[in-house]
Amino acid sequence: MYMTYSNDPHLPRVRMEAVRLVRSGLSTVKVARHMGYSQSAIVKWVAKAPTDGRMIIPTQSSRFWTHPHSLSAELVETILSYRRERNQCAEILHYRLATDGYRVSLSSVKRTLQRNQMTRFSK
Repeated sequence: MYMTYSNDPHLPRVRMEAVRLVRSGLSTVKVARHMGYSQSAIVKWVAKAPTDGRMIIPTQSSRFWTHPHSLSAELVETILSYRRERNQCAEILHYRLATDGYRVSLSSVKRTLQRNQMTRFSK
């Protein structure tokens, strides 16, 4: 149930204006025709509208919270513990992980080390 992301700085106020019109007695269909948006969008805006006196409905990001193919926390911790144990390069860590039964790509090992500042280039 996400709205399309927009960079228009005026859109939060436009949304609230549509809500104001609905609350003043106009139907959502009439407001949708007047404003140029779909009726379902107007209904969602009315549902999200604050009742505490704020005059905008902020634009929510459509970015995902997590990636479906992200490494598990256990695997990331295993990579980091292998690195702390012997301070070996990513290629050797990848080989050790594979021999221990973990399925992870070399680029994922390198990226994990980079994100955790465990490479000489990330410091």
